[in-house]
Amino acid sequence: MKQFFSLLLLTTLFAAAADPLLLDYQAKYSLCHGKTDYRISECILNGDLNFAQFRGDRNAYRKISRQRIRQAAEQGRAYEFTMEHLPQTKRYTLLKEYLDYLYTIQNTYIPPRFKGDEDEDILRTKRVLNLLQDADLEETPEITPAFEAQILAFQRRHGLAVDGKIGPQTKRALKQPISSIITKIKKNLTLERISRPKPENYVLVNIPEFKMHYYENGEEVLSMKIVVGKPKMRTPVFNRKMKYVVLNPTWNVPPSIYAKEYAHKSPAQLRKLGLRYGKDGKLYQPSGRRNALGLVKFLFPNRFNVYMHDTPAKSLFKRSRRAYSHGCIRLEKPMALLHELGYSYKPGKTTWKTLEKEIPVFVEYHTVWVDKDGAVQFRPDIYGYERKLFSKPVRSSTPRPHPARKKKDILSDF
Repeated sequence: MKQFFSLLLLTTLFAAAADPLLLDYQAKYSLCHGKTDYRISECILNGDLNFAQFRGDRNAYRKISRQRIRQAAEQGRAYEFTMEHLPQTKRYTLLKEYLDYLYTIQNTYIPPRFKGDEDEDILRTKRVLNLLQDADLEETPEITPAFEAQILAFQRRHGLAVDGKIGPQTKRALKQPISSIITKIKKNLTLERISRPKPENYVLVNIPEFKMHYYENGEEVLSMKIVVGKPKMRTPVFNRKMKYVVLNPTWNVPPSIYAKEYAHKSPAQLRKLGLRYGKDGKLYQPSGRRNALGLVKFLFPNRFNVYMHDTPAKSLFKRSRRAYSHGCIRLEKPMALLHELGYSYKPGKTTWKTLEKEIPVFVEYHTVWVDKDGAVQFRPDIYGYERKLFSKPVRSSTPRPHPARKKKDILSDF
């Protein structure tokens, strides 16, 4: 009898009409399609992502107990519970406000087509710039200095080469229909909702932005360009605490990199690259300016063996897209971070420093956000997660191996 009433309660719960306020929030700010309070609330709060092709730690994302959500739905307060557990951060609220604005311009937003009518393309491009950037351009076919300046601003906001030319990549960004922009923002609102709360002091690495930000007392005190992993050797999404700084590090070449890049080279070729074989027969690179890790690395131990480090390949920081590493995070200004942590660089032998206060490091993936100056920033989806994470998971009868046991997922690289 007890089981009967429990089943009856659940049947009543899932059959009841959803709260109109919850349905409205779902439609405006998410990609969820729930039809009951429980399903809507659970999807909004936990994201309902497909991690099948994800490289990272699923625990990097916050997850609210389904039992708590179910209890709120049973009590008829799913909407209130959902609102109470949404982020109150500027990153979330400003992005949500921008989405509200996009809804108001849906009927007037007409992007250029770039199909041969140059005058029409300029008119429509000016309309896009006026609506997205508050450019205040006169919507005529003339190319003016103000128009050229706004094209440069558009390229900066979209992580494109800032050359003022309306080339293929700039055209592709300008041609996006407003429905696609809205969908992109909804996906990023989802990732903001499930991101772990941040403390007062922390490091944020945003992979698609190719930048690292360091915060103290909730304020950004340092930011710099970074190089992240190639699409085939993706930098993972995860959170860990920075515990050590290593001055003048040596680089022990990982087996995976050795097999692909160095095994076929002669000893003479390896010597030219500054590489040597140790007594154990493994290839390594002594510390020094030619070292692949540069002069300093920052360790936040994790199963991916990914860390932040200096690099001798400084020219890569001049590029707008910087996905060239084997998975680790190369820093443009490592010494600036070292000084912020209270240390000074000293040449010489390899030296490990243990941080007096461990610093949380959040390696995340956001392709749209509002920056500290109030400008909305867009970036390309370099790892395809906007498609992969938000696709419906494929159900399989064959159990997947636990992520921690996938050998190829554990890289020791740079």
